[in-house]
Parts: sequence; C-alpha cells; structure tokens
Amino acid sequence: MADGNHIRCADIEKLVQFEKDSQVAKTDFDNIIKEFKRINEALLGKWQGAGANQYRKEVEHILEKIGSVGEVLDAINEGAVKSARDAYLQLDADLAAFNENPTSEEGGN
Repeated sequence: MADGNHIRCADIEKLVQFEKDSQVAKTDFDNIIKEFKRINEALLGKWQGAGANQYRKEVEHILEKIGSVGEVLDAINEGAVKSARDAYLQLDADLAAFNENPTSEEGGN
C-alpha cells in the first residue's frame, strides 16, 4: 500500500470478502433451518399428545427468536459495511488525486 511516502490506494478487499461470505452464510443458515423443519415435521408426524404439543410450541418459539440471519446480515451489509466501503472508495479517490499531484495542498512537498 505504501510506496515511499505516498499511499497508492485504499484496500476494501476485507469488506468485499465479508459481503461475499455473508451470502454464503445466509444460504447455509437457510439450509440448516429447512433441514431442522424437515426433521421436526417427521418427528411430530409420529409423536402425539401433550408432550408433542409442548415441543411444537417450543420449536415455534425458538424459530421465532432465531429470526433470519439473512435479515441481520443484509442490515449489516446495507448499513455499516456499505458506509465503510463508500468511505474507503472516497478515500481511494482522494488518494488517487493526491498521487497525481502530491505537492499540492496537504502534500506540502
């Protein structure tokens, strides 16, 4: 990143990788939830009585509380990550302008 006294660019690779990894995590989580529901449907299809009803309520409560990892990751990506990425891209543009003329204004060389 540094070349002598001049910075060449702002690196946003970690932010980009987080966004990519988020998509994978969302898919993985959705697959886990689908499998969890499939298993519970099979179990509850054979289990009858008060215990089954209580278990069903607990499972519904758990799923409600878990919510969607996708919604959380989307909120993070559209909020903090997007803001950080935009700030880094602006910094990169500013650094590019500085690198073209390092003796102007703040450059002071």
